[in-house]
Amino acid sequence: MAQNIFEELHQKKQNLISMVEKAKEFKWFDADNIKNNQRAEELIKKINDDTLTIGVIGQMKCGKSTFLNAFVFEDDVLPAATIPMTAALSVITYGEQKKVVAEFYTSNEWEEQKTQAARSIDGLSDLEKSKVQAAQELVEKSKELGNNLSQYLGHTQDDTFENLEEYVGADGKYVSITKSVKIFYPKEYLKGVEIVDTPGFNDPIVSREERTKEFLKKADVVLMLLYAGQPFNATDRTILFENVRQCGIGKVLIGINKYDIPYKNGETEDKIKDYVKEELREASKNCGDVTLTEILKNTEPIPLSAEMALLSKIAEKNMSKITSNESYNEAWNRHCDNFEISNWKQFKEKSHIDNLSAAVIEMISKDKEEILFKKPLNAIKAAATKKLEDIAKEIVKAEQSVVLYNTPNDELDEKKENIAKATRRLSKKIEGLAEEIDDEFKNIIRTGARDLEDAVDASCRKLNGIVDNWGTFQSFDKIKPQLDGEMNILQTRTLKRITEDIARNAKLKLRGLVRDFFGEAEEVFYKYLPNVDTQDLSKKAQRKIEIDIDNDEIFKYEGSGDNEEGSGVGKVIEGAVTLFLGGIIGAGLYYGIKSWWNHSEVVSELKDTINKIQGGFDPEPYLAVLMNGKERTIAAVTETFKEGILADLQNQIEEIQGNLTNKAKALDEAKQLRDKLQDESAEVKKQMAEMGINE
Repeated sequence: MAQNIFEELHQKKQNLISMVEKAKEFKWFDADNIKNNQRAEELIKKINDDTLTIGVIGQMKCGKSTFLNAFVFEDDVLPAATIPMTAALSVITYGEQKKVVAEFYTSNEWEEQKTQAARSIDGLSDLEKSKVQAAQELVEKSKELGNNLSQYLGHTQDDTFENLEEYVGADGKYVSITKSVKIFYPKEYLKGVEIVDTPGFNDPIVSREERTKEFLKKADVVLMLLYAGQPFNATDRTILFENVRQCGIGKVLIGINKYDIPYKNGETEDKIKDYVKEELREASKNCGDVTLTEILKNTEPIPLSAEMALLSKIAEKNMSKITSNESYNEAWNRHCDNFEISNWKQFKEKSHIDNLSAAVIEMISKDKEEILFKKPLNAIKAAATKKLEDIAKEIVKAEQSVVLYNTPNDELDEKKENIAKATRRLSKKIEGLAEEIDDEFKNIIRTGARDLEDAVDASCRKLNGIVDNWGTFQSFDKIKPQLDGEMNILQTRTLKRITEDIARNAKLKLRGLVRDFFGEAEEVFYKYLPNVDTQDLSKKAQRKIEIDIDNDEIFKYEGSGDNEEGSGVGKVIEGAVTLFLGGIIGAGLYYGIKSWWNHSEVVSELKDTINKIQGGFDPEPYLAVLMNGKERTIAAVTETFKEGILADLQNQIEEIQGNLTNKAKALDEAKQLRDKLQDESAEVKKQMAEMGINE
């Protein structure tokens, strides 16, 4: 059930927060109390604030409201939407108190609604016809507000939870003018979670339809519900292959709700699933979208009964609520006869809601957990590892001091000379490493830029093809969805995937070169400083640099504003793409085009703009940000050897030579310091083991 999903996620967050509190107690983040506390607070805020978004889509009467009642509220909270297009966009999230916040249409949006309602449906497509009919229903419904209507437009309104139906119910007082509703619910597991109940794509209000698309673009999981009585019909195909496709969604789950209906008529669950899978395959083949076809290829539709799931939750808490409600009691008895069951546990099992919950969790774990859990966990691990490595460095220095204080005075000058030789040799090797990285990255950037340009060229050919096929007497609305869809696919799928590959290749190449360098560095130490044990310190430094490379934002693609502070290759290439796409819109050829009357002139100008923007698309300067990853790595390597191990050795020798009279006392102090540091290291390792963190 929903509680299993969201409470599991919530519990993971609480476990992470406990780990942060422990790390703060151990002073892993910083020796300074203020900085240590600040870093812990930042991490806890990040853990609590990261939002998991689940979008629920589907046509009317597919059972979305019942599903959400079972999946989220585990009670009959949301009323069923029985009139087309009266359901506002609803966002369910955590709040300390139950309440709703409604956003009403603006005056301009309401005028748009009235204009839509005044249109004739003669000769319109089914999609356009449904928009007009929905607008007519809402305008008619708005008459109930009388002269007060204008005072609501453009405003938001807070209300009690008990009045939710006034905004989302078929007979609600404000339903005709409600654009969206945010539902705050005091369940801990909803912290950092948004469940988005979408009203549909054939919305008579363009701004509301755009709002739906914006939510779905950032969704971590998109769940499409089908009605098992007519699964994957023409309306479902339109929703998925036209509207969802335009949003650039790459994660889709499909639930076949009310599977009990065909089951009662003798259909098996496998037969129901196989039918939908075959319909998906056929529709994918006909849509011609390779990316969406790939997404749906491995999609396994899940039969479920949201009604049975809801009944099971209500019965678990209070069976009398079932028996005292005529509608619930009738449904309970019907399902009992259909499946030969008699209690809430059997209802829950036969509802298959847990199958869907498991699929949601699996999909979340592939993507969102990277942000929700891995980043904070890596930060905790990094803090512990750094503390351990800092102590290890001090232990090595103390060990070296012990060795040097035991070294005859006449051999100290020879060691100084060997350190100087090792420094010169490693300096040349670091310069060579920088040149190798430079050459490899230039090649990756050059090849990657070419791949990105090829993708843009292919997309522009499709855009030009859409414009070429635009009939002289067709409205611009005929091709606008196709243009929107192609540009969204280009930005949110094609270029994102290529950019991810570029960053991944650069990261792997950099790790390999660093690994080779550290092997060569050990040979230098063995040759010039055979009695200095640097192997353990060197391996830890190498591991830290490789971890830093893995976590470097430069090599990550944070899409569509997920990480506003990010500076990775995905962020900068996203900027380049925005310039490219914005050129078409900014040229005034896109949304204002409907007012132009000369069709051939419009076609020519639009194609000229597409070709001009295409010719000016140059991603190479944006990809050059990868070089920042190289610079950081070279700085880390230099700090490890020239400014770290070797410089420390040099300083220690000079200190000993300047303090020869107190050599015995200094040797004893070095031994005591070494022993103390070893105890500290053992304590940190013990703390890490308690928290389940590997060294």
